[in-house]
Amino acid sequence: MTAAVDRRANIGVLDPDVYANGNPDTYGLPLDQYAYLRENEPVYLQRFDDPLLIDQVWVISRYDDIASIDRDSETFAANRGHVNIWTVNPIDPTIGGKPAMLTQDGADHRRHRVVISRGFTPTVVKRLEEKFRGYARAVIDVALAKGTFNFVTDVAHAMPMEALGDVLGVPPAERPRFFNWVDRFAAPFDTRLTPSFEAVLQAIGDLTAYSTDLAARKKALPTDDVISQMVQADKDETLSEDEILGNIVLLASGAAESTRTALSHGLHQLMRDPDQMAWLRAHADNIPDTALQEIVRVATPFLHFVRTVTKGIELHGQPISEGERVCILIGAGNFDPTAFTDPNRFDLSRNPNRHLSWGRGPHTCLGKHVAALEMKLLLEELLQRTKDIGPAGEISYVRDVFTRGVYELPVTLTPA
Repeated sequence: MTAAVDRRANIGVLDPDVYANGNPDTYGLPLDQYAYLRENEPVYLQRFDDPLLIDQVWVISRYDDIASIDRDSETFAANRGHVNIWTVNPIDPTIGGKPAMLTQDGADHRRHRVVISRGFTPTVVKRLEEKFRGYARAVIDVALAKGTFNFVTDVAHAMPMEALGDVLGVPPAERPRFFNWVDRFAAPFDTRLTPSFEAVLQAIGDLTAYSTDLAARKKALPTDDVISQMVQADKDETLSEDEILGNIVLLASGAAESTRTALSHGLHQLMRDPDQMAWLRAHADNIPDTALQEIVRVATPFLHFVRTVTKGIELHGQPISEGERVCILIGAGNFDPTAFTDPNRFDLSRNPNRHLSWGRGPHTCLGKHVAALEMKLLLEELLQRTKDIGPAGEISYVRDVFTRGVYELPVTLTPA
């Protein structure tokens, strides 16, 4: 047996246990497996034998291929079902979910995006900055009072819960319950978060029922938020009730998970890299965008997306038939040496940084500027008000292969 064949037998880039047991020295990611696939099998057939997963998918691991597929929605469709490897998804209308931007292409996708983007304009984001700064200060107040705590729950979750609640229009008193439902289906394979598949379905049902009620309230009394924008859209931009519900679920789960994950992985890496921590402290009065983008690159909050091929193609000599599915492995693309100099190095001054975490095509993340603002303000407050941040225990990763969450990150803060 050759070394290459032996190595192939150990590929587990879509195995949740690989990420649950990830090595902190490689950001918790199987970087060696990513490298093997990019170099030897850039189109790799992964089969599954699990009723909660699709049958098989072609795994795409090279940066240029991922970016090209992400831009070409005519050939690689999101609206033919299964935008990830799950067989149950609350925003997939082909398997009983509600339609959302992420599961639409063409004119339908543009209609959704035009309406929702009104809640993410630069003017809106600028207006939110002062309120977000207040949330960041309040979160750090609580953290400093505790001294030692789980950064994931007490800081990385607390900040986006409040900020995203404002963006969406979820009343403050209802936010803990709202985001608890989101967490239960965001990582359905980790029993610490979701004890059973029945609990996943229950959370989806509860969130849908709540969102129906909230949308009705916003329609009767609209305010300045994304849900109000959706329920007020009319004429050619009107969104159906199901489309509104799907997009509420999408925005809540996507935005909450991406910010929490990026902050958690980012702080973990900063504690492991004193030079980069010192660099960021030196810029704590106005953290530059390069730092935020590098944190998002190494965090890779969403590891993969799936697209359905609409016509027969050939990629790197491998024929792929119409109806087959490809999986763009974002994690592998974000560490591709053809796109990044010394990609395994954590470099907060990296520029340019064409990471794939926000997407590169029509499905590019609408809320990326809001997420970056949340991260910037929170890290500024955290660094300005501490003189030391140290680990108080080992990091624990979420068992999943779609979202790349951190379950626990114990830290100790020393006030400035």
